[in-house]
Amino acid sequence: MKNTENENLKKISEWLESVRFRKQFFGGISENDVWKKINELNQMYQAALEAERIRYNTLLEDYKKTEEDPQDGEMAHD
Repeated sequence: MKNTENENLKKISEWLESVRFRKQFFGGISENDVWKKINELNQMYQAALEAERIRYNTLLEDYKKTEEDPQDGEMAHD
């Protein structure tokens, strides 16, 4: 899953390096285009966050399984 995290961050980084905004004759750049690009970036971050949540939950479940005491099924205590 670590690879997925790196892929998501790489996609975001590449997108940020290549993003260009539509220019307008008056006012510089198109406000609608800026909002569209912000939405695209938000979707990429949401996908990266969801992947991280899945990875985190998987790690928690694995940790809980390793902490169980195989003799009586209870959690091991220090």
